Amino acid sequence: MYLFLVGPPGVGKSTLAPVLAEMLAAGVVEIDREVERRTRKSNKRTIDEDGMPRFRELETKVLDGLRPTPAWIVVDTGGGTPLRPANRARMRELGLIVGLRASVARITKGIAATLEKRPTRPESAAERAKHALNDPERKAAYTDVDVTFDVEHASADAAATAIVNWLASGRGLRVDIGKEKPYPMVIRAGAVDALGAHLVERGWSGRIALVSERNAAWHLAERAKRGLEASGLDVSLSRAPSGEAAKSLKAIEALWRSFAKARVARDGGVVALGGGALTDAAGFAAATYLRGVRVAHVPTTLLGMVDAAIGGKTAIDIEAGKNLVGAFHQPDAVLADVTALATLPRRQRSSGLAEVIKTAFLVDDASVAHVDRAIPGILRAEVGPCLTSVTLAAEVKASVVTADPNEQGLRTLLNFGHTLGHAYEAASGYRVTHGEAVAIGLVFACALSEALGLAEIPLRQRMEALLAKAGLPIRARIPAKAWTLVGRDKKVRAGKVRWILPRRIGRFSEVTDVPERALGRATRIVEER
Repeated sequence: MYLFLVGPPGVGKSTLAPVLAEMLAAGVVEIDREVERRTRKSNKRTIDEDGMPRFRELETKVLDGLRPTPAWIVVDTGGGTPLRPANRARMRELGLIVGLRASVARITKGIAATLEKRPTRPESAAERAKHALNDPERKAAYTDVDVTFDVEHASADAAATAIVNWLASGRGLRVDIGKEKPYPMVIRAGAVDALGAHLVERGWSGRIALVSERNAAWHLAERAKRGLEASGLDVSLSRAPSGEAAKSLKAIEALWRSFAKARVARDGGVVALGGGALTDAAGFAAATYLRGVRVAHVPTTLLGMVDAAIGGKTAIDIEAGKNLVGAFHQPDAVLADVTALATLPRRQRSSGLAEVIKTAFLVDDASVAHVDRAIPGILRAEVGPCLTSVTLAAEVKASVVTADPNEQGLRTLLNFGHTLGHAYEAASGYRVTHGEAVAIGLVFACALSEALGLAEIPLRQRMEALLAKAGLPIRARIPAKAWTLVGRDKKVRAGKVRWILPRRIGRFSEVTDVPERALGRATRIVEER
């Protein structure tokens, strides 16, 4: 996702871009600097020697060279970059256009400061400012934006904060999931309070069972209930145990009974408010009650937002292993309120980061760099890094599950780190969190790829550095029981364990028939102290 800052010269784009990028954990691209890098000479010299049309062509080439990525990048455009309609069309293909507006006096001051640093044509700063604001072509380009912010009296910090607030609260972000019957994932601050309006818009009208667990109930359930009732929906509260205890047959039976008592019918549905385990459990209960009623997921943990709530996989645990009983049951909507992450213990935010890191490694270097920048802010529950990172992970998972809704091929990529991770989690008696177990699974997968000659050591080292930065374990003793559980994994085919192994960031292979020697070598790396 790119955010393009556009506006007249001197309005403050170059000052704002790095400040906004820091608040969002985003990267920065400066169009003028990229042109200079390509030409290996100053932009003034390019214009003087080759002419303005050539300079405009180079700006277009820089835009055309930006690769689509789920990572967030703030782009400081030149004052003339948006003049070409094709350039504005390219910006919209890649992200959002944010316009900046100020008075002639403010822009004159900004241009004058620039002229002191960069020799340019001998027209005065005031003349350039008036031209930038009064030229019809420029006026049209600067207003053809997604949103405009007046920065006349705003510092860079204040302007950046206003943009982040607009993204998080005013606009929100939407990811569409699925092909035949697509559903939205809405990511925004305040989504819990607007829950009823979203569902009524989706056609909900009957009795609603609002299922929550202890942490979500304490902090958010009453807000969610008020939001649903404010839209005229009839709501009944159901409680489920916290964590993996929610994914037992006993807990599911209790949910079925509560649905029956609440008289939930097919014109109503189930709203799952809680973490990843609650999402799995309530989703499974909805999939099996009355042979399937609608479900909307309102994930309140980072893990739930970036993984469990997306894709329609529901499951419960049995003694033989984790998630061995389940169903595909696509939600009607997913609503992620990033402010809910502030209600979590730090360990839970850390745990969710395992899935965010995994997702970034599936895509590209820009996404890994984004997550690296975002980790400290996510651990502090800052809205900007949480918003951008949840959106990044959601876009990646949405693209995969849309292409392969029933896990017949591409979707197996999402099992990176999970084959051993699930087994280690279950073998520990769920004393470690899902994210902590997946972290060990990710290290093991990288180590196994090394042992098979598919990947180089630096890949694992980069993975370990991000996991450690997130406060996740990178070394652990693997209980013997875990290897028994690996053999029962739901992804086993014809008695063979399928491993999703990285070759490099963005490139993976599915491997079976792994030699015991390679497994042993990878295990020793994970268990070394």
